Amino acid sequence: MRINNYIEGSRVNGPGFRFCIWVQGCERGCPGCFNQEACKMQGGIEMAVSEIFQIISRNKYDGISVSGGEPFYQRKDLELLLKTAKKQNLNTLVFTGFVYEELAKECRSILKYCDYLVDGPYMQELPSHCKYAGSGNQRFLKLKNGLIEADLTSSTDDAIECEIIINPDGMVTTTGFFDIL
Repeated sequence: MRINNYIEGSRVNGPGFRFCIWVQGCERGCPGCFNQEACKMQGGIEMAVSEIFQIISRNKYDGISVSGGEPFYQRKDLELLLKTAKKQNLNTLVFTGFVYEELAKECRSILKYCDYLVDGPYMQELPSHCKYAGSGNQRFLKLKNGLIEADLTSSTDDAIECEIIINPDGMVTTTGFFDIL
């Protein structure tokens, strides 16, 4: 799997305490995308799913969140990642620029391993109404066996949250959403 970055612990990228992975590569070109570095098709590092889970095993997480880039560009690896997470009793959340209805046609085998999906292209001009979504058109969906069980977009606390993480080597990572207004 081509990875742009990961963080070992977040509380703003989905429910509970999470391991977060940003995959490398996206050609969707959403204006105002906050993670341009992850959108480049070149770059990042190649990691086997087993390597990712060696890192995950160092801590106790409620779940994993996968963002990008575009996770569904790496379908085979994404499915293996999510399937392995489920075997380890971790809930799974995927952020995608595709909408559920598109994915349901071509990626049902992957969606059955998703507990949550934040779907839809980022639209900078539409303010978010959900603390896990970047823009107002995106939905926060609870899935069961690949089917929508509930639309939680309006039911979550809409407070915008962010984290600033300073690693021991001094590298600073920001994640979540900043309210800049």
